Amino acid sequence: MINNKTFTKVLPTLPASIQKATYADTEILFDWHEVKGFKGASIDGIQVIVRGTDGADQTMRDIDLLFATSHIREEERGISVDQVPPTLGTTGAAVDTFQWKNNLVGYVPIVAGDFIDGDLVVLNIATKSGLNIPVSGDLYVAAIAKGTLDFTSTVQVSTETATNTPNVVVKTTSALTSFAPGDVLHDEDDQVIGTVKSVTDANNIVLTKNCQSVSAVNKDLYNIHPIQLILSGSI
Repeated sequence: MINNKTFTKVLPTLPASIQKATYADTEILFDWHEVKGFKGASIDGIQVIVRGTDGADQTMRDIDLLFATSHIREEERGISVDQVPPTLGTTGAAVDTFQWKNNLVGYVPIVAGDFIDGDLVVLNIATKSGLNIPVSGDLYVAAIAKGTLDFTSTVQVSTETATNTPNVVVKTTSALTSFAPGDVLHDEDDQVIGTVKSVTDANNIVLTKNCQSVSAVNKDLYNIHPIQLILSGSI
């Protein structure tokens, strides 16, 4: 029997307005994010890719990953329902609601020592294998910081963005180290700027389409997906 593997990339959103401040111990990094396209009966491995701090190496701390499904079954009473996991609480604050308890199917601590050192400068990568997290129904993932994590940015708008051009001119910190093609950019006020097509040099970004919003000079720009997960499973 051939053991086929499935791999799914997950891009949870961390709002720019919350990334402006560092995340502290016990704070929600992102609330339940639906994992689209996962086909395995269980999760057996996770790769966690974390962006740096303002174009430099991130000082890594532990991250707790929580997994939940929409399918809830209580064997003793024969109850089976589909329920999207209720919120953990306010992103950027501590968990303060617990109605998701029966949706939970797995907990994976990613400790600071799991991450590679700073050789990649703006990326820290951790890998966990040998897991066995069951998946029944739609799959969701959430994350909690277990220490200070810092995604702050000082890549600032240099020339006010305009909705008739895909060009974004920035200053202060190099766009080359902070952003890459495919990044979704918002400004510090959560205004949508657009998706990066290319980074020409330290000061010039080209989007896939014209800028979606007008962002003023000196507004900081953020990639709203600074944490990526790659889940593996068997089918």
